[in-house]
Amino acid sequence: MSTTVPSGTCEDRTTPLAATRLLSAPLPELLAEAGAEIVDSSIRDTEFYGAAVQRRGEPIRLLLPTGRTARERDTMARVLVGKLLGTDLKPLPASLEARTYGGAL
Repeated sequence: MSTTVPSGTCEDRTTPLAATRLLSAPLPELLAEAGAEIVDSSIRDTEFYGAAVQRRGEPIRLLLPTGRTARERDTMARVLVGKLLGTDLKPLPASLEARTYGGAL
């Protein structure tokens, strides 16, 4: 699995989000904290699980494919939010990869 996250996001946050909070807090709270929203993606590639896009002055959009289960979408949203908020994602399986692309937005 892979995800993409733009670099330079959530720069105003002074401390990273703890992994325990990332994995236990209700997803709507995490999305609000990150200033993110989930958007259905039309990408049908079986290797695509999600991406985060942030444009200056706009909310962060978590693009998640509609063909995934609710659990997969929840997990990918948490991974993307965790990456954006500086969470140490090392407890996650090595097969789950989050890559950062781009620069300051």
